[in-house]
Amino acid sequence: MAPAPRFSCEQQEKMILNAAVTAIEESTLLDFSMSAIAKLAGLSMGSVYKFVQCKEDVLVALATKMYQERQQVFKQVLSLPLTTPERIIANSLLDFSKVQMYSFDDQLESIVNTRAMMKRCSRRWIDQMIACGKVCEELFQGFLQAAADSGELNAGSNDIEEISLGTWSLAVGYFQTVRLHQCWQNDACLETDAKLSALPADNVHIRSMQRLINTYDWQQKVRDDDMLKVCQCLAEQGLR
Repeated sequence: MAPAPRFSCEQQEKMILNAAVTAIEESTLLDFSMSAIAKLAGLSMGSVYKFVQCKEDVLVALATKMYQERQQVFKQVLSLPLTTPERIIANSLLDFSKVQMYSFDDQLESIVNTRAMMKRCSRRWIDQMIACGKVCEELFQGFLQAAADSGELNAGSNDIEEISLGTWSLAVGYFQTVRLHQCWQNDACLETDAKLSALPADNVHIRSMQRLINTYDWQQKVRDDDMLKVCQCLAEQGLR
């Protein structure tokens, strides 16, 4: 009879992903090796390849774990004692350094969301990452629908879709642009894990988000002084 494995499947997967984080931190997102992961995890290469078949699998698996963690933060923000439009803006005002999972969150997110990465990754891990994104999307859609049902938002299904897609696009586009600008202006950030600090309430992105949100028929629009209330609420929750 073959001896029982020392670790369960769940334990091995956790060991492999923890080792992957260390391997990446000791090299880069592009230069880490599968052999380094096996060595750091204390497992054979065969055990590693049972869970991840290539480096792309490793990156997508780590990104999926990161997105799952962000979902919890997202839920926390959407449950704050604020109006619905204020809670939407709160997602851009929180301090991401307080909720980051890895030292390389920003770079990881940029790399995994490319067609080339998805073409090389195993179906299992792509499906998990896509499912994670759908959960987040459905959570926000349900959040907006609840506002419409309660009368806080006078809108139809098309408006809800527009708010969801528009605010998400503005947030993603803004932060990607700022990261690029940082690299163009400061070569040192290419060699370090520089992070964006929390945005001030009068930041151009926050003003743009406020203007976009206020174009819809809310029971209560977002005023300038509401931004300070949102910042204070986030600070009290340890999110800013």
